[in-house]
Amino acid sequence: MLKLADYKAYCLDKELSPNTIKNYLTTLRQFGRFLQQKNISSINKEATIAYKQSILDQKYSLKTINQKIVILNVYLNWLNRPDLRIKMLKKQSEIHRISINEKEYRRLLHHSEGETQLFILTIANTGLRITELCHLTKEDLNHRSIAIRNKGKTRVIALPVFVKKKLKRFMAYKPLSAIIFSKTQSAYRAELKRVAALAHVNKKKVYPHSFRHYFAKQFIANGGDSTELQQMLGHSSIETTTIYTHLDSTELSQKFAEIRNT
Repeated sequence: MLKLADYKAYCLDKELSPNTIKNYLTTLRQFGRFLQQKNISSINKEATIAYKQSILDQKYSLKTINQKIVILNVYLNWLNRPDLRIKMLKKQSEIHRISINEKEYRRLLHHSEGETQLFILTIANTGLRITELCHLTKEDLNHRSIAIRNKGKTRVIALPVFVKKKLKRFMAYKPLSAIIFSKTQSAYRAELKRVAALAHVNKKKVYPHSFRHYFAKQFIANGGDSTELQQMLGHSSIETTTIYTHLDSTELSQKFAEIRNT
């Protein structure tokens, strides 16, 4: 029923990344299995709503559910059936607020070393996604700016000098490797959890994307402009950028405590 071969060809033509295409097809195959199990012979609004309920019943995280909904809606647009699209769940921004603060960041750096510390430093000083970070090469360190390609778009970033120097020293011990961070993403995630335990930081707040949020918050806190940040992070919408800079309840309390309107 689903035109997955044609859709894959479309994604390849749009030059989407292999990981993005893989994620799209995984969700759409799940949707296809759901239709078969329910003996649904044609896609209609009732079917898409029922699929949404099925993934809600499977207890996925809010972020994962919304990702699956976006993937399905993009596919429905491609089919020229926008009328079948389903609504995302609200409060997506709450996920983004579960991130580290400056004190926690300092503790994580203090309790990390070697490649893991460089991993943290690089994301926290560039705002790169983990998928983008794991594509940085030794050759990139020879250039003033680096072209980052993701989701069919390209943006330019620059590594701070002190980070670049540290990465060059690190790569001196990896003469046969072209990729700087060559471990699997799951390996880096696991290492961050280990460091979180050592630093006594809530493990739920320590994940690669948390350092991207930290970069965004620090940029704004230091007087940066949100439209500049949007370009640096590679967001297509300024609304997405503002999610990254929202304050959590602890940060809001601290801001209120600093007010002295006498």
